[in-house]
Amino acid sequence: MNRVRRFVPMAAIYAAGLVSGAALSAAAVSTQYPFERLEVFAEALSTIHARYVDERDADELLYDAVSGLCRNLDNHSIFMDPEAYREMKEETSGQYFGIGVALDLRDGHLVVLRTIEGSPAEEAGILAGDEILAVDGEVVALLSLELALARIEGKRGSQVQLRLAREGVAVPLELVVRRDQVRTNSVESAQIDSGIGWLKVERFQRRTVDEVRRGLRELRASSPALAGLVLDLRGNPGGYLSQAVSVADIWLEQGPIVSTLDRVEGTQRDMARTVGTDNDTALVVLIDKGTASAAEIVAGALQDRDRAKVVGQSSYGKGSVQQFFELSDGSALKLTTARYYTPSGRSIQGVGVRPDIVVDDQLPTQDSSALDGLLGSASSDPPWVRNDRALHLAVLALRDSEGVQEWWDSTVAARQMEN
Repeated sequence: MNRVRRFVPMAAIYAAGLVSGAALSAAAVSTQYPFERLEVFAEALSTIHARYVDERDADELLYDAVSGLCRNLDNHSIFMDPEAYREMKEETSGQYFGIGVALDLRDGHLVVLRTIEGSPAEEAGILAGDEILAVDGEVVALLSLELALARIEGKRGSQVQLRLAREGVAVPLELVVRRDQVRTNSVESAQIDSGIGWLKVERFQRRTVDEVRRGLRELRASSPALAGLVLDLRGNPGGYLSQAVSVADIWLEQGPIVSTLDRVEGTQRDMARTVGTDNDTALVVLIDKGTASAAEIVAGALQDRDRAKVVGQSSYGKGSVQQFFELSDGSALKLTTARYYTPSGRSIQGVGVRPDIVVDDQLPTQDSSALDGLLGSASSDPPWVRNDRALHLAVLALRDSEGVQEWWDSTVAARQMEN
């Protein structure tokens, strides 16, 4: 099975909603635990270490035990060893030390999918489609994907020697690449026409709101008449709660954005601020089954406050917040500490945000044909828009909201008649 590696490790961590700021120290958390019961834990750990048939490393055994403590909490509460925690922090910061490539393991071949703009890999001349044959003289075919990637990443300023196979080049290429800080952007933007822009938020990392504002400035610089925006949150698995709140605040003038309820502090509300609010740009938010956590906060807030029409598929449905508690050896606990609610007070846990207008591959044939006919009226849009039916409908909803709503109302009415 092919496995795609993103620019940085631990991408799946974004499936959890993260609180902002530094991790808390577990030692600072006041507890009322009956510590005499730890004697049983110590006895069991010592017995396994001394008598189990296969010798186990003491650190690994301890980490397995702590992982077991989290196993019956919920799907998002986990223990992370020091290495996993370090990688997670690198990804959420949007920067790490390496060469800046996205790789895919295809039938045992490690292939470059793309390089980051301005990265050491791009400067060294590595191209999409290149196959990495060896890393520092070690044949990739003899390594696992994770091990090969670990060999490529390293300390800033250090060098890695790569042997590459390139289509059309008979002799393998030998390149020496100096590792450096690699910055990964979480936002992409493009102009669809003179009045409509597209802004894609991949995830909510430490500087996402700054990237969003920069993307909006660039769109307005190229199109001063920008009147509508598609905010694309499809596939966005979440990230920093504070960044999601700040992004939603761009388009909300006042009132709650999200409420969180935890066991210690009770209910906390993040409120919109009037300063800098964009009240004029029409919004459509695109979501799908991969839209989760912090991304659902944005979609739910803009929908509840009637600031945006939401189009696409029902989102993932993760309505909880995780917090990191750093332990003394550099490992950490990621624990669910709160549940969040949209401005109207609804929980999306296990339910998700339901779009105002649903469009997916499961539309009945009649509805799908009617939608294709509707989209045919916007055939002048760029191919990358026309080939993406949900995006194409979102764009049309900005141009002709009444026409799109009429199609959707007739679709819903037809389904009710059938039932």
